[in-house]
Amino acid sequence: MKQLVIKNVGPIRQVEIKLNRFNFFIGPQSSGKSTVAKILSSCMWLEKEVLTTLNDKVLADGAAFVRLVESFHKIEGYFEDGSFVQYDTDCISIMYSDKDIKITRKENEDYRREKICYIPAERNMVTLPELQGFEFGHTNIRSFLFDWFNAREFFVAGNKTDVLNLGVKYYYDSEQSKIKDRIEHVNGCTYQIALSSASSGLQSLTPLLVMLQYYTDEYFRSYNEKRSFAADTKLKKTISTLLSEFNENREMPNSKDEERARLAQEVNIQSFSDFLQDQLLSHKILSTFSRLMVPHRSSFIIEEPEQNLYPSTQMDLLDLVVELCNGERKHHCTITTHSPYILNQLNLLVKRFDVGATDCATLNWEEISVWAVKDGEVRDLKVRNAHLINPEYLSEPLDRIYEEYEKYETTTGE
Repeated sequence: MKQLVIKNVGPIRQVEIKLNRFNFFIGPQSSGKSTVAKILSSCMWLEKEVLTTLNDKVLADGAAFVRLVESFHKIEGYFEDGSFVQYDTDCISIMYSDKDIKITRKENEDYRREKICYIPAERNMVTLPELQGFEFGHTNIRSFLFDWFNAREFFVAGNKTDVLNLGVKYYYDSEQSKIKDRIEHVNGCTYQIALSSASSGLQSLTPLLVMLQYYTDEYFRSYNEKRSFAADTKLKKTISTLLSEFNENREMPNSKDEERARLAQEVNIQSFSDFLQDQLLSHKILSTFSRLMVPHRSSFIIEEPEQNLYPSTQMDLLDLVVELCNGERKHHCTITTHSPYILNQLNLLVKRFDVGATDCATLNWEEISVWAVKDGEVRDLKVRNAHLINPEYLSEPLDRIYEEYEKYETTTGE
């Protein structure tokens, strides 16, 4: 179980939450939803960096942690004298307090490398034709664009992907001189346009879907092909550290030969397999290589998936997000949203799971956390004994409308 505590950071006064495989944060604009998501993603990245390099000193001091969060996520000035962050998992403890950082690796071999994908609210900027000439520095926008440029090239003209059930397909056309991201309309007459000429909803939705589809599936098949042990100095350093941490790094072939061969195949990075064969590495070291060097799942942090989308499209989108994340690898997903339709659809996804539905997306109640963020604090929206997201919170804005409407009705009738 992951736990996150944040105090006195930007709009957040005090947040203490247990995180799950699926996490949802809803609340008004500027309430702190994105602040929680951004700090969470930074802690996840730091956990990954420490555990995959076996280096507790990734950050020199507390100031480096503040720079990591504030610069990467463009929230300069959020940290103050009383700011506090604590992130605890089964494998690591990270605590920022009194402008100092303490990182503790736990004696636990459960950690498996993951791909962390931060998909920001600004994702529709991929439609800007002059995008590749921009300088973004070390920010979440740059990280997102790097992932986007990798993902889109998989969906070439011979591998177009449907954009939900909207009657359009996306594909990447490398033959185009400028705008290579294309939308093909297949409802009625077929025609192609640049993604930048499509509706605002498609401009927000398409990058999100392309990222989700690629990083839940194809990314893992092609990962080893795109890495080279010979050219990866960081990988070499990690291997050297791993070998030095084990007293016994050689063993003669034994009854575990078959398992050793499987693990060697799993970490079959270019020119690395020859290295493995030469070393006659122990089963324990091979297992560690597999855990730390090869990504086993993705963790998505998605800001406002509902942007520019009609309510029913929001519902269909959430179904697809859940369906993709519920694949064999059991990906993780954290979502910030303003949309009551997203949370209402959660209730339906949970009900489907509870009744054993098999022909649609479902969500296990035990694998979700849902939080309302308001005035710098959070409130748990799960009604524990009913397997239901608190409907009162969802209906508050509508109640206000109809209360005022009834007031005018009463006045008119007098």
